[in-house]
This record gives sequence, C-alpha cells and structure tokens, in this order.
Amino acid sequence: MIAWPVHREPSRGSVKIARFSWFAITTMLTIPLSARAQAGRDSVRADSGQRLGTVRVSAARAATTLGGASAVVVRPTELRTTPAPALDQALREAPFVLVRQNSRGETELSVRGSDSRQAAVLVDGVPITLGWDHRTDPSLIPMTGEERLTIVRGLATLLNGPNTLGGTVEVTSDASAFRTTGGRVTLGAGVDEYGAFTGTLSGGRAFDAGGGSLSVRGGVAHRQRDGFAVPGAVGDPTARDGLRTNSDLKETDGFAAIRWANALGRSLGASISAFDAEKGVPPEEHIGGPRLWRYPYHRRSLAAISASTGTVITPFGYGSLTVGAGRNAGRLKIESFEDRTYSTVAGIELGDEEALTLRALLTHSVGSATMRAGWTAADITYEETLPPVAPADYRQKLSSTGVELDVPLGASTGLAGGVVFDRSKSPETGGRDPGQEAFDNVGWRLGISHELNPGWGLHASLSERSRFPALRELYSDALDRFTPNPNLKPETLMAIEGGVTLSIASGSTYSTLQVTGFRHRLEDAVVRITLSNPTRFMRINRDRVQSTGVELLGGLTFGANPNREVTLNGDALLQSIRIFDATANDAERHAENNPEVRGRLELGVPLPWQTRGFLTTRHTGKQYCLNADTQSEVTLRAATATDLAVQRTVSVSSGPFRVLRTVLSFDNVGNAAVFDQCGLPQPGRTLRLMMTLR
Repeated sequence: MIAWPVHREPSRGSVKIARFSWFAITTMLTIPLSARAQAGRDSVRADSGQRLGTVRVSAARAATTLGGASAVVVRPTELRTTPAPALDQALREAPFVLVRQNSRGETELSVRGSDSRQAAVLVDGVPITLGWDHRTDPSLIPMTGEERLTIVRGLATLLNGPNTLGGTVEVTSDASAFRTTGGRVTLGAGVDEYGAFTGTLSGGRAFDAGGGSLSVRGGVAHRQRDGFAVPGAVGDPTARDGLRTNSDLKETDGFAAIRWANALGRSLGASISAFDAEKGVPPEEHIGGPRLWRYPYHRRSLAAISASTGTVITPFGYGSLTVGAGRNAGRLKIESFEDRTYSTVAGIELGDEEALTLRALLTHSVGSATMRAGWTAADITYEETLPPVAPADYRQKLSSTGVELDVPLGASTGLAGGVVFDRSKSPETGGRDPGQEAFDNVGWRLGISHELNPGWGLHASLSERSRFPALRELYSDALDRFTPNPNLKPETLMAIEGGVTLSIASGSTYSTLQVTGFRHRLEDAVVRITLSNPTRFMRINRDRVQSTGVELLGGLTFGANPNREVTLNGDALLQSIRIFDATANDAERHAENNPEVRGRLELGVPLPWQTRGFLTTRHTGKQYCLNADTQSEVTLRAATATDLAVQRTVSVSSGPFRVLRTVLSFDNVGNAAVFDQCGLPQPGRTLRLMMTLR
C-alpha cells in the first residue's frame, strides 16, 4: 500500500502547468493513431433476464428482470466518464440509482427512496456493505478489472445476505472473456482541464490446464485531482482556481485474480484487490459550522475465494454447490480542523475494521422446479480510537439462512418464492453498553414473470424483510457530533412492484421499453433528531416512510449499420415519498435529500470522420433538507445539466492492442448548480479527454 504525504496546496502556477501539460500530451498521443473506424457501443447493455429473455438497447440503457424484480446491467469498460471509473461514477450513469455525497465526504446510494444502508453492494461475491456502518463508500470502490455491474431495484433474491432491502448492486469480473481471446491488455488515461488525471493498466490471459481453462488477471489504476469545479451560482469563499474547497483526491488501487473452470461448470478461484486513498471533504456551504474534515488515509483490501461443483447428478435429481469466503478489511484516519485553512487539527478519529464472510449456495432440481438454499454469515470487528481516549472495540455477528423455489407454470410463466431467517447480535459494544439483545427476523418474497410473446413480458413481486442497525448507528459519536443510542430496533420494509417489458424490431428500427410501478412501506425507520444542551444529533426509531412511484426506461435505435445508427434513450423516475412521525400523530414531512423527480435523456448521432456524438440531459427535481443551524426546512430548486461528448473508436492494426477508443466530453455545459444535498453541489463545467487501448 502507498502512504500518501500530508496534504499540501499546490501553487497556482503549478496547477495551470499540470492542467495544460497533461491535456496537450494526451491530445498529441491521439494524432498518429488512425485506422478503420468502428462504432462505439453503449455503456449500459441488456442481458438475458429470467423468463423474459434478452432485451437489447443499442444505446446507453438496458432493461431486464430477475425473479420478478427490475434490473439493469452496466458495462463499466464502455462508460464515457473515465477509463478507470470508481463505483460511484458508474452508478451516476446508471438509471434509477440516486448517488450523492454526504457531509462526511462519503457517497451514499438510494433506490426508490430507500436509505443508503438498505442497499447491498457485492464485489465478486463479497458483501462489502456488511461492516461497521452497513454501507461502503462507492467513490472509493475501484472498478479496475471488473466487467459487469448489475443493479437490481427490487428484492430479486433472499440469498444475498442480511440487510438487503432496497436493492442490490453486484460488481463482478468476467474471467470467461479470456477463454476465446487467449489474452488481453487494457491501457487507459484520462485528463481534464483542471489537471485531474486517471491512468490504468490491466490484462489477463487464459491457459489450458487440468481439462479446463485457467485465467489469470491483474491490473493497477491511479486517480488524482486537485479538486472539482465550482458550478455557477454556488458560493465557496475559500475556493482556489475555480475548484471546490478541500475536494482533492489521490487514490491508487490494484487487483489480481486467478480462476480455473471446466466445461462441466466446476470452478475454483481467488481474487484480491486493494486501494489506498487520501481525500478532502468539501464543506457544506449552507451552515455556519460544517464538517471540516480530511481523510489522510483510507485503505481497504478485499479478498475472496470460491469453489463450485458444477452441475452433478444426485440420487434426487441434479444440483450444484457453490461456497465462498471473503475478507473485507480497512483502516482510516479522519482529521477535523478548526477553520477552512485546514492547518490546525482539532480532533482525530481512527478506525480499524475487519469483516469475515462465509457463503454457501445450494441449487437442486425438485421435479420441474428448482430449489435454491443459501447461508451467509458475517463476523464484523471494529476498533475505534478517539485520542486521547483509549481504543474501543466493537463486534457484530450477522447471519442469514434462506430457501427459494422457482416453479415453471407452463412454457411462458415462472413463479418464484422463498423465506429467510436473519439474525444479529453485538457481543462487544466498546464498553458503552453491557450488551445489546439479539435480534432476529423472518423475511419472505414472492415473484412472478410471464412472457406474452418473445417481445412482451410481465413481472411482479412482493416482499418483506428487516434491516438491523449498524454498529456505527448504535454506538458512534462521530467526533462528538452524535449521542449514541444502543436501543435502536430493526427497520422493516414491505415492498411491491409490477411492470411490463417490451421490445419491437421493425426493419432497421429497434425499440425497447420497461415500465415499473412500486410501493414501499418502511416501519420503525431510523431517523436523526437534534438534542440541545449540548447540541448533538441522535438516531432513533420513529417514522413510517411510504414511497410510491413509477420507473420508465426505454430506447430507440434507427439504422441497420452500427457505424451510422441514431439512438435515443432515456429513463425517468417519478415518486412520492411521504414520511409520518409516529410520535406526533402521524405529522407528515418531506424526505431529506431525495428528489421525487429524476430523469435522463440521451441522443447519439453519427458524425463526420467516423465519429459519434452524444447529447445528454440530466434532470434533478426539487428536494429538501433540514438546516442543522436553524432546524428549518430548506428547499433546493430543480436543476438540469447538459453534457456533450464526441467518441471515436478505431481498430489498431498491430501491437498488443486491437482497439483505440477516444472520448472528448464537455460536462455540465451550462454550469448548472445541481446539488447532491444542501450545501454540497456536484461539479461545474468541465472539459475532459480520455483514451483507452484494448
């Protein structure tokens, strides 16, 4: 791991030289590389869904369903943001997932109005959201070497481990890609006008071994920026060179993986990835006392091993067994400063976390049906140090045991259902409490899908499950900003969704559309209240949250020639989130930091010189937050940002690479002020250039 030095502000001259040097060098590198042009394919593709078959969109969106729940599939290597995206960057380009940075400098995810702790994130089978806080900052999760990002908006399965309520984000590699190509190398670089730089190198090769294929992969990536642009109409009194205060980042990550598999489905694999990051936390601009924080280091490693028997004949039919183990370990340091010069440290927090996970999945035939049983157990330990106080040790054990049955009802209808038993206990509580009582809960789900014809499909699902409070929610005081509450109870979510997916091909025109309606009801929601004397926050179980909405996802492709096709794709989320205070006669209030209207529309057109142009419009509706200084509600107006991009993909005739992809992007052309939450705007107008050789 790399230990970055203490943060130093660069001089204005060095910043300008870095900006224009990187931009000029990268631009010059693209000049001599020219050859046959190929059409750039899309960042989000369709994959086959359970019972509904393949739904293809030849543009930037895709739709599928899994077990009665809606899903999309993203190919990170084809995004136009950066050659080495972090998870949050990939998700910001995906439909329906709300991605926002909070006042701690962490990125949070929300699906259908859910809290960020209600969505599960798995990386190569390791549930990284089981930990100290039951969520992991996706802006620090590298996608280097990862090939596939599956986003399930509902609850498609009960077997992904505990605390999976509001959707699942699964990041996976695709080692099978090397079986047909033999080997592959990827080299990428990206810069922007403010000197930010991203570079990546990865590769892999497959060998015949032991009657199967042995694939070996590895890679590294580095990201560095002095900050991101301040958008228009946003006040930042300590901004320098047009960059947001304390928004710098340095991060290096690497991965290595090996996997053997044969034609019978038997496999054995291991992978390890790690990152080391230093970053600043931009201060909230709407209050007088924002967090003035920095992370001098945040290090994390993920290791996983897995094995599968493949499909085997048993006395009762046929089945398979897959087992795996994972270790998710991280260390971080937070420094709190006295003022916006970030020169005098006022407080320090150290965290040392380890989560060990074991998983087993059994699949077996039951007549014409398929039974799946899963077991997941996680042992989480965390050492919190708040100098000069001695370290406090915490421990939480989570387990989940579930069984599901997929039953075909004729040739075109499938029924899926199951139950799960989840359990949580906290044997070590940092000395703050003699021991929290163990919680357990039974969850269930039922899903159905029906294929009317090859182009039309229906799906629906109903589920109920609980989420256990995280150790941080129960016991952390967040550098004296929170009063711990070890008496928190689990939240329980009942969710229902139903939708239709259709695809139509007519001559040289192809179209697809998915419409999904949903309704969520969350009981005993954990909310933040403000205490006085002294002024602190505390989390309590209080509210009932009801969200109702519709998701629209569609695409049109005109033209039979992939090099000259015109594409139009879009998605929209329309939802109503109602929060009722159970302690105040169901008094109703707005949801914080959760706009009820969001949407995106993208047009892709062929341009001269074998290039393609893209015009993308992103709309964020009105949202609300609570001002911590005045305790009054603040309204953020709706905002729309527009991005432009030109992409050229050419074949390279010699050397270890086959394709060169170059993208020139102009993000947020109108310099619109789009807020993640009150006082925390997204980046302003930025010009970027990226290249990828594959």
